[in-house]
Amino acid sequence: MRIAVLRQRLTGGGGAETTLGHLVRGFVAAGHEVVVLAGEAPETGRRLVSEGASYAAVPVWGGKAGRVVSYALNARRALREVGAEVILSLERTLSQHVYRAGDGCHREWLARRQPQLSPVGRAGQSLRPLNRVLLWLEKRLFAAPGLSRVIANSRMVQEEILRHYGLPREKVTVIHNGVDRDRFKPLSMRERREVRRALGVEPREKMVLFVGSGFGRKGLAHLISALAALPDPQAKLWVAGRGSVRRYQSQARRLGVAAQVRFWGPAAEVTSLYQAADLLALPTLYDPCSNVVLEALACGCPVVTTTANGAAEFLTPGVNGEVVAAPWETEALAGALREALDRGRDSGVEAAATAAVAQLSWEETVRRTLAVLEEARAGVVEGHAGPAL
Repeated sequence: MRIAVLRQRLTGGGGAETTLGHLVRGFVAAGHEVVVLAGEAPETGRRLVSEGASYAAVPVWGGKAGRVVSYALNARRALREVGAEVILSLERTLSQHVYRAGDGCHREWLARRQPQLSPVGRAGQSLRPLNRVLLWLEKRLFAAPGLSRVIANSRMVQEEILRHYGLPREKVTVIHNGVDRDRFKPLSMRERREVRRALGVEPREKMVLFVGSGFGRKGLAHLISALAALPDPQAKLWVAGRGSVRRYQSQARRLGVAAQVRFWGPAAEVTSLYQAADLLALPTLYDPCSNVVLEALACGCPVVTTTANGAAEFLTPGVNGEVVAAPWETEALAGALREALDRGRDSGVEAAATAAVAQLSWEETVRRTLAVLEEARAGVVEGHAGPAL
């Protein structure tokens, strides 16, 4: 097949960019011809796409809303020159046979966020140009006659799309992200002690790890409040990710836990942090299916997260983690942290964590995605309506 893959940005280091890289490499390795259409400059795009794939630059301009609109319009024009047999979009665009909803359902995210906003904030959210553009594109995308299939990366996102947009269930397939098992794996007890010692973790310390960029959406402020509610000075919070830390440092000082919180910045290598941590905590307000949860579990690390995270389906409360409904409810979040820390990270907890994601691999994600693309291509060949170009 000649496959066109759409994504506005190739940089950023987030889950969508990681997924795109694995998919493109997998498609090429399977013998398919792949062209990536993104909004990066030609020299940047050619450097970032996987070897064996080609790159087509799509002009984008303006602020956030402008970039979304200009990419959607110009990608449709660029597709006319590409001549792809099947189009896979990882972006809300105007032309795709298959849409991978890795960014979740924007309508659902706005609905989940609204109760935490003031009346002025709710009005601002509804009027914000970016939100209006994304909602318009999302609605148009799911109603498009040329859309053959939708891939959701969790059952949560699948249900959100079905509920908000009324697609037939058989049209929305769940394909989870993979896990790089060569990189994310548990250590022996001796190896883990050595890693903790190398990182400066004291023997009696209980290390709670937070990994993620976009601290506000990921719930870091709620986690710091919950840490302050724990009656355990040995509980330490390590924060790895990209974002401004001043607000959170000030919060930690105000709550008297500044000495218990350490900011690592955008750590390039988080594997050793997963392996050393007693617990990963991600009290996110909305996450379609957090890669960091899957990676932590693969390293044998238990997880506390929320019902608004699609990756919660891999957790069994009381066994390999805890799930809370509302991260802003400090006592409930603190209680979940306390239960998980008291349980510890013994061999049984580690085994339950790794077993939960044992079936996940990027090879399987690529294989199942290719099967969906083949079905979409077969529909085009048989004369079913394709996307409007």
